[in-house]
Amino acid sequence: MFAAVVAASAVFVSCSSDPSDVPSIAVRFDGNASSTGVFAPADLYVGDPVEVEVEFNVPGKIKEIRIAKASGTGENPPGTYPKTKDFLGETIDKVKWTVVGAAVGTVKYSADVTDKDKAAQSATKIIEITFKERPPEYGDIKTWADRLLGSLSHSSTAGASCASIDGTVYEIAAARTNSAKVDFVYWNGASNPNSIAAPSNTTLGTITAMQSGWTTKNQTKLQKLTTVTAAQFDAMNNDAIIDEKVTSTTVTTDIVSNLATNDIIGFITASGKKGLMKIVSVGDPTNHIKITIKVQE
Repeated sequence: MFAAVVAASAVFVSCSSDPSDVPSIAVRFDGNASSTGVFAPADLYVGDPVEVEVEFNVPGKIKEIRIAKASGTGENPPGTYPKTKDFLGETIDKVKWTVVGAAVGTVKYSADVTDKDKAAQSATKIIEITFKERPPEYGDIKTWADRLLGSLSHSSTAGASCASIDGTVYEIAAARTNSAKVDFVYWNGASNPNSIAAPSNTTLGTITAMQSGWTTKNQTKLQKLTTVTAAQFDAMNNDAIIDEKVTSTTVTTDIVSNLATNDIIGFITASGKKGLMKIVSVGDPTNHIKITIKVQE
């Protein structure tokens, strides 16, 4: 769950030919170490805590321990260093502290131990902890595929109105009853061919079907977007692109006209839900349009 890079190098100085006499340093993160004594968490982000444990193991007696923050933003190790006395044991000493990611970047610590051998054998490790920017968490979306709408201004067996909350397409009588749910209406007019508009659009309001019994006329915002491709739309499984591309500055009108296959329309409903709509087909059959909607849950 954490991402950290631990670069560790051991430097040993000895006149002894017996490797068992050489001091060693083990580093653990949240109690975990690899078989080589180095553990690299998978993901570590700003704000995440990680416990660092440094264990000094000296076959002879410990003479001196040095541990310090070398660079970067992070907590200092506990205690006062260099340390030359009061070790927990003559051969093993452990230091633990918690580092909380305060900024994007790498914090480095140096750790050194020297024994009381005549040759003053020593070991050194450089510990690097890298904190990354936490990725944004994207929300789920609802998808309503292949909704067929018939033009409001023409006789049609398909409804002209659609609710993005559940993908329902309404014929005119049902649309009036459910006007609070309707987010957009389709009609193929002479001056506004192949158009999708908010129920509140004034031109749409001149059509007889919209002039009575339509209690709520939602002020949906719409915009044809060139910054999202049909392929991107098809691949969407969360609201990442919606969050990025559909904003109050990019989606500002209440009608889009001259729609064609694979056009992408951004919309913001009266309740503030954001979504994208793809034109699947136009004029099949005549005075009909087929759309797929992807909207925030």
